[in-house]
Amino acid sequence: MARALTAYETRFVSAAGFEEAHDIVIGRCSMCHAREPVWNNMQWAPKGVFLETEGDIAKHARQNYLQSGVSHAMPPANITNISDADRAKIVSWYRAGS
Repeated sequence: MARALTAYETRFVSAAGFEEAHDIVIGRCSMCHAREPVWNNMQWAPKGVFLETEGDIAKHARQNYLQSGVSHAMPPANITNISDADRAKIVSWYRAGS
């Protein structure tokens, strides 16, 4: 059973641009940041950060913003090819929820 969202998570799930940010994160991040990662030879999600559900993505909004939106540190070597336009959408969503 899914848990209820926290007030923080609800704020980011409700923020403008969440749907686009959600789709980007699911398509570019969740294969590694999963409870059972599907990326070759990966045993667990890096730093225990899960990005599979709306609640997961909202819970880690700030990390998504900093790591993939601002610093471009994630994904490493941009292995999943997040475009600058998609990074800008993550930034815009985070700022809308802040």
